[in-house]
Amino acid sequence: MAASAVAEQIDYTTQFYDPEEVYLATELASDVETRLQASRFIGSCLAREAVDLSYAEEAEHVQPIESLYDAILLAAEGDERARQMVAINVATDVVERTMKTAHITKTVLNIDEAGRIQQFGQSMESVQANSLRYASDTPQMLARTKAETTNAFRIAEYHRQGLLEDYAVVVFSRAADDMSEAAMREAGFFVDTMSTSIQVTTSDGETLITESAFVAGKRHPNSERHDAETIAGIGEHLGVDLTHKSATKLLETPVLVHKSVLPNGALDIVKLYDAIAGDTFFGEDKPIHDYFAYRDICKEREERFGPLVESITDKLVALAPVVVDRMDASEKLHKLAGYHMSKQAVYDTDINPLVFDEEAAGNIEKGRIAYQNGDYATAHFFANRAAITQRSSSCPSALKARENDLQQDQNGESSSSDETPGDCEFVSKQCPKCGEKNVKTIISKGKIKGSCGCSATLK
Repeated sequence: MAASAVAEQIDYTTQFYDPEEVYLATELASDVETRLQASRFIGSCLAREAVDLSYAEEAEHVQPIESLYDAILLAAEGDERARQMVAINVATDVVERTMKTAHITKTVLNIDEAGRIQQFGQSMESVQANSLRYASDTPQMLARTKAETTNAFRIAEYHRQGLLEDYAVVVFSRAADDMSEAAMREAGFFVDTMSTSIQVTTSDGETLITESAFVAGKRHPNSERHDAETIAGIGEHLGVDLTHKSATKLLETPVLVHKSVLPNGALDIVKLYDAIAGDTFFGEDKPIHDYFAYRDICKEREERFGPLVESITDKLVALAPVVVDRMDASEKLHKLAGYHMSKQAVYDTDINPLVFDEEAAGNIEKGRIAYQNGDYATAHFFANRAAITQRSSSCPSALKARENDLQQDQNGESSSSDETPGDCEFVSKQCPKCGEKNVKTIISKGKIKGSCGCSATLK
């Protein structure tokens, strides 16, 4: 679709809405008390031995499933709700690990009888408590986690007030601007795109829905960042001041936008982002497509990952006897997802190989060439090489892997040798023989076999 045709759908010239249609969260009278509650919660989580923990403990223990660790243990015992929670953690990791930009995803949150926000039995307070305690050991990442926690309290308060029936909460989570690129890579930021996550949360009456759109903060890897200037322009268009704010300060400043202003949810913000940045698509220097059709492509892409999500979930639950604590559970999820998705990247050109770091990217590219040429044995070899050499991350955090597990591969076995590549699971976008789409494929013992029924012997 031409850029002019896209622009006709929304007036992208500077526009000021009625003050009751768009305003900053900090302008609400209730925001002072909400921030105070969040501050008490944060303090309890970070200094639980030094302060009264009743608030944090009450928030964490109202639900039987408090973490991924608990969910894995319960799922191993046959708890289906716990397994669903493990699967949603896997699905989220898989998307965030592979799709750093040009992607829209949707998360549905439930409201329990007490009015608390939860997902498959885990309260959002518990999610934030785990992030504060286990994934924020650098000052910069801790500040971001504090802002995210405060926003979670705000969303809960807006739900109680009924605001989310008519308004959407828009949060801009830019890549860090107070860290070196080396530190950003260590924390899990993908510096090639300096991506921003645009989160739009609203209610459909019985559930809360969060759309997350990932847009690039750079037109291409060697260009200067444009995210701060572009988001300031979005603020100007909406009639709120988002200028001169650091990435963390911007994260602390959600915008409430009446649903009439955003009839298409996060997609409207993405289109506005591109129009202000000028000739970009999801922030990158790429041809502009039909946004609505592209949103369907994003949904299809996640559905394609479904069989891999199930496989990774099975493997993670099977590790229940050797998962020792909450941090270990997260580490094992990250290793499994990185291992399997780097292999998937050989057979799935929608995935940017560079998200797995340069060495793995080289193996992925070699594997893709072999696969396109019908040389499945060589493709399989480089898929295994990519899995061994990959370095990737999902959402940015300061969680550090422990040294005693670094010599183990993602299935709990030694990965020190690549002479005998192991089995490989991936989802083929299209079977090269019968043409069926999204075929779960397994390479094992010298044979390649798809769920469509086609098979071949590797040579």
